[in-house]
Amino acid sequence: MDFDKFETPDGIEIRVPTDESYRSCVECGGDCYPNAIAADGLGMRIGFVCPEHGLQGIVDPFHDLR
Repeated sequence: MDFDKFETPDGIEIRVPTDESYRSCVECGGDCYPNAIAADGLGMRIGFVCPEHGLQGIVDPFHDLR
């Protein structure tokens, strides 16, 4: 899978897939909004949420860095 790379102001590099289908709601096809999700033992993830239908996908921006 190909990733776009972004650097945060703190110098942390995050990666998201170049295929942006993960940003679309499977029910209505609308654009989903990113929401940071942190969980003990799992690290940080980015959830994509449709305002009408809820959580649609989760991306691990550090997947290839392990």
